[in-house]
Amino acid sequence: PNPTRGTQLDQHLPFLTWRWQEGCDNAGRLTRELRDRGYRGSERSVRRLLQTWRTSTTPPDTSPAAPSPRQITGWIMRPDHKQTDDDRSGLAVVLDRCTTLRTVHQLACEFARLGHERRGDRIDGWITDAQNSGIAALRGFADGLVKDYDAVRAGLTLTWSSGAVEGNVTRIKAIKRQMYGRATFNHLRRRVLLSS
Repeated sequence: PNPTRGTQLDQHLPFLTWRWQEGCDNAGRLTRELRDRGYRGSERSVRRLLQTWRTSTTPPDTSPAAPSPRQITGWIMRPDHKQTDDDRSGLAVVLDRCTTLRTVHQLACEFARLGHERRGDRIDGWITDAQNSGIAALRGFADGLVKDYDAVRAGLTLTWSSGAVEGNVTRIKAIKRQMYGRATFNHLRRRVLLSS
């Protein structure tokens, strides 16, 4: 499920719970203590939270919020050397709880390694693993790689690429869009030549 929108109080919930359990239920005093800890929200927000705790029969929940799908995707796709300790620990927790995500993580890391190390000769094994993973999105991606197999293998093996050509095509399309389709080919040609 989509997580609820967070508040400025979320990072201070463990402290607030601890103070609440110590018997402090004064919103003004707690707000002052929170401000010393970096809280920038209003006293009214603290008062509302304390009111919900007063009327509730269950103790306040201090468990951390579940990570969002975007956050998990970032953990999986981010290289190890760019991950923080929090990223690594969050990813470890998620991978321990979900075997599907563990498979996705393993295959994503292997595919990235194939590209970085230019190991196109190992793409056949990766495609087989992805097709047999039981994950529809990975199976579909692998099937797409098979359809354009020669180009994929060359892209993962050879040192040169068509990136410069693709960049120029994108630039020409942007110029064409700026002209709103009202100019002739000769006018487009002049604009492309002048912008280089």
